[in-house]
Amino acid sequence: MSLEPINEKHKAQIVAGTSGRIKGHRFEKQISEEFSKIDLTNFDYALPNSENKIFKGNPAILLLKYISRDKKKRIIEVKSHWLGGLATANQGDKILNENGEAITGSKSDILLDITFEDSTKDRIGISIKACSNNAQMALTTCSVFCEMLREQDIDVSKNAEIGLKMFCGEDGFRPLDNYVPYDTSNIPNDRKARPERWYWEELPNDVQREWRQIFTVNQFTITKMLLQCAKTYKTDSFKPTYVLHECSKHKDIDDCRVAILSIDELVLFSNLYDSFGLKPKKISKGTYKGIDLAIHQYPHFGFIQFQPIGNKQNFSELQFNLKSNYYKTFTELICNK
Repeated sequence: MSLEPINEKHKAQIVAGTSGRIKGHRFEKQISEEFSKIDLTNFDYALPNSENKIFKGNPAILLLKYISRDKKKRIIEVKSHWLGGLATANQGDKILNENGEAITGSKSDILLDITFEDSTKDRIGISIKACSNNAQMALTTCSVFCEMLREQDIDVSKNAEIGLKMFCGEDGFRPLDNYVPYDTSNIPNDRKARPERWYWEELPNDVQREWRQIFTVNQFTITKMLLQCAKTYKTDSFKPTYVLHECSKHKDIDDCRVAILSIDELVLFSNLYDSFGLKPKKISKGTYKGIDLAIHQYPHFGFIQFQPIGNKQNFSELQFNLKSNYYKTFTELICNK
């Protein structure tokens, strides 16, 4: 989306966001193109030994080997479709969903049409991550996120939804709107925090308790939902089944270091890693450094941290990110599983 910067800082944010998306799309497209170069006639299906799900080599070849091992059968034909650029860059392969509608965006960055040795066919979605620092999983409004939870049969009260809107700084629920929650016991009388949003610890006690309960009880379901579902992709029929994450920058596509695992494995590892909790943190930069001296609380569950996005164009939306270098914990988690 083209944006007019309001100042130099905003301009830098737009440039950083755009360059990050371009880098990610370039990697997705490159992997997608690599599948057409693979000769499956005498394909070596042996996957390099890895106890931590991290491999080195050509990502397309490694993916085929991983899928073959996971499905327990050889692959005799593969066709790749690049979908990652459809929604944000208006680029990508044009394909139809199961209802004959054009796919305009998908949680699967690459879609593979695979034929196995027993003549069965499958369409397999791959989620590609190229960001080593807090890779984004989802970006949505508070109302849409709550709606998604309710569609998963997870109860979310109206007060809990309002609390999330306070946390994200949605119009009408901000301190600068003079919005006063029904429970003000956690709000300091001499509040010096930002006026655009409330912090998590300032939300009403029962709202905090409800969200802790929601994320604790439904962590597996919510993690999988965030990895596979997006309300904005109305015509998306292809949920990703596997994740490939670039672990370090590569100079040669045949010498990439990547983590590969199924969505179910990633959800399991995330649940094993940690449950819902709050991370205390001081304001260390920006306008309120040295003014707001309070220690604020930032929520997380498993590998996932969530907070309002910081840019101007999506200011009050809720962002879910994967913890930086989460894949480095796999070895310990696998040993303890």
